[in-house]
Amino acid sequence: MKRQSFNHKAIWLCIVLSQIIPLLWYSIFSDGAVSFGDIMNKYLEADMNSWLFVASVVGAVAAFYFMAWMFIQIPVDSGQGGLIAGLLIGATFNLVSIMSAGALLTESISFAIADTVANVLVFGLTGLILGEWRHYEYLDLDKGVEVEEDVASFQEN
Repeated sequence: MKRQSFNHKAIWLCIVLSQIIPLLWYSIFSDGAVSFGDIMNKYLEADMNSWLFVASVVGAVAAFYFMAWMFIQIPVDSGQGGLIAGLLIGATFNLVSIMSAGALLTESISFAIADTVANVLVFGLTGLILGEWRHYEYLDLDKGVEVEEDVASFQEN
């Protein structure tokens, strides 16, 4: 019997992208004085609080493994279905909370919106990747061994 399991490669790809996409997104909306290189240097400075970066990675690990588990429980069988689910998850859990927190913390409303959209994009892309690139395990009765395979939705038809 074929059963879907965690695709660790896809999940870790999403975790890496969740750290890169906001940096690129913020560099688009910066006032011109801050470049992508400046933002990267801030993250790499030794005297910066690296626990924020660690917390971001740990949060992404927890969120994306939970999202992958949800996609197994509620069968998401295509990239399109994953994209829709990811955008809905990103919008419902991030839209109001991040935007309102950003606005209350004396950030400009444009930065609060940009911050929210970056998170929604990360969840949408994660949904697309996890929905499209799935991992299955099954027992090959002819060989008597357990087989693992990564499958994209276009390969299943």
